[in-house]
Amino acid sequence: MYDLDAMATFVAVIRSGRFAAASKFLGIPKSTVSQRVARLEATLGVRLLERTTRVLRPTSAGAAYYERCARILADVDDANASVKDLARYPRGLLRVAAPHLLGQAMVAAVASTFCRTYPEIEVEIIASDGRVSLLEDGFDIAIAATASEADSSTVTRVLGKTQTWCCAARSYLEHRLMPGFPEELTDHDCIIRDSSGSFGRDARWSFERGDDVRHVNVSGRLRLNSISMAHAAVLAGAGIAAIPSFLCAHDVQNGRLVRILRDWVIDPKDIRILYPSHKQLSPRVRLFIDALITAAECDERFG
Repeated sequence: MYDLDAMATFVAVIRSGRFAAASKFLGIPKSTVSQRVARLEATLGVRLLERTTRVLRPTSAGAAYYERCARILADVDDANASVKDLARYPRGLLRVAAPHLLGQAMVAAVASTFCRTYPEIEVEIIASDGRVSLLEDGFDIAIAATASEADSSTVTRVLGKTQTWCCAARSYLEHRLMPGFPEELTDHDCIIRDSSGSFGRDARWSFERGDDVRHVNVSGRLRLNSISMAHAAVLAGAGIAAIPSFLCAHDVQNGRLVRILRDWVIDPKDIRILYPSHKQLSPRVRLFIDALITAAECDERFG
């Protein structure tokens, strides 16, 4: 086991020629300098320095040891410099898991800008709507929309918020009464979405307004297994759909869709960044997390 402090002290003594000068250079007491050199000599079992009242010089063993120590300390300096350089110019592979829609809505754009900013970093984004294991699947980061915290093996940071809105095109609402309460959706054509593809004629939507929670069975003639298709269908005037707010917020803002039951929300969730709790974050991971947070803060869809 290297005693790097003692080795560095010995090298400083040889280069300065005196214990007092080495003490001043290192910023430590002269007694500490003497103790470290004595510790080295005791560990090695040889005398490294010849000491007189006026002269301090290395023995033949000390001269040979000095050469080795100087090389080792130079290698340590190089290693430290390379890590600092990596922090300034990060590189390597970054693997990110994200749900399909969040990947399309934000993550892919952030990654594109990130790759231009840091040309030495490679980014792999895997779109998955299922639960992923960061460790088993080899991901540095995962993005998830969830109503609960992750387990103790994972650190989470809230990236933003999302909820589901009831929306319809103006062309649909021209011939229908605007619903005032969730129960009135039973009189409307609702676009039924089931990602499993196991369609029933009805679907159960749960609405929240403060402490008031209502469950409504809605029905419709159009049934789809994709949020993207449901989004396209509601824009086409097929009926009322329950769409994630980050997907339809711009449509509502621009008047392409009308948000129905504005006081009510469906399935409010936090959008979270997840990463392993036991791993020290590399510069590339920290930088990508910062990029995601900055993008979310500037995007009103995730406020």
